[in-house]
Amino acid sequence: MLDNIQRKIIFWQHPAASSKELILDRQRVYILPSKAGLIYGLMLLSIFITAINYGLNLGYALDFILISCAWLGILLTFRNLAGLGLDASGSPAVFSGELAHFSVHLNNHSKRARYAIAIGFDKSSMQMVDIPEHSSHSMTLATQTTQRGWMPCPRIRLQTSFPFGLLNAWSYWKTTQKILVYPAPELNPPPLPYAAMSASGHELTAGQDEFSGVRNYQVGDSLKQLAWRQMARQSAGGNEVLLSKHFEGGLKKICVLDFDDLPLQFGAEQKLSRLCAWLLKAEQEQVSYAFKLGAEQFALNSGEDHQRCCLTALALFGIGENR
Repeated sequence: MLDNIQRKIIFWQHPAASSKELILDRQRVYILPSKAGLIYGLMLLSIFITAINYGLNLGYALDFILISCAWLGILLTFRNLAGLGLDASGSPAVFSGELAHFSVHLNNHSKRARYAIAIGFDKSSMQMVDIPEHSSHSMTLATQTTQRGWMPCPRIRLQTSFPFGLLNAWSYWKTTQKILVYPAPELNPPPLPYAAMSASGHELTAGQDEFSGVRNYQVGDSLKQLAWRQMARQSAGGNEVLLSKHFEGGLKKICVLDFDDLPLQFGAEQKLSRLCAWLLKAEQEQVSYAFKLGAEQFALNSGEDHQRCCLTALALFGIGENR
């Protein structure tokens, strides 16, 4: 018998993980008197002793009625939690230091409503919900992130003291849901390491814009931009007009974000933090960027999908996907 009790205690402390809907059967629900329940029990004992001392038949009747209410409370409190279905869904990735939000779904498959069910990661963060008969309730649980990589959902606690508050019924649930945590971006990163590229895809240095034609001179144009040959032709025809060379589409801003190019005195996490900040800044400024992280290389591109792939590589760098 002691062995069975020990096995149940171990099971309670370390419940098996589940990725599908979990039904809280009677082996998963535990119940004990609350503080109010202990006081209630002392009161029943006092009434019983008083009735014995003074031979009060009404005292016996009152005590037995109150004891019956307590037994009924045990059944109602246990049934309020037992049979509840639990499920979880995926949640978006976050940056380290932010709150990770896990989506949890409570499914009531019975024909009786469930009231005052508290759910949370610990007693200080409990949320209270009521679930009508044959319905579901979705909620979000938040917890602080501290490091990059895959963050598994912490153990979830469910409890209730409905209807009398004399007993506490509780259970634990460990789901396989996890959230990807990106590195925390550097707060004040230096400017992006811009390079230059021609519209045709050839690398250029600054000032090598492609000539596209001439236009009328505008105040502020450099004398080096004056189209002397075209102005000479215009003068020969009797039209003396100042013309400037017009350049466009020659330079296209790009970035090459390479882990190995960062200062050697930086630690790995500091490098990842800077690259993360540069990725966000490049997308904000609509700059195309190539990304190199060890053996992983991402070609020149931009957009949400490209950014997500690069951030995922940062999050899992050196730790693998099964962390």
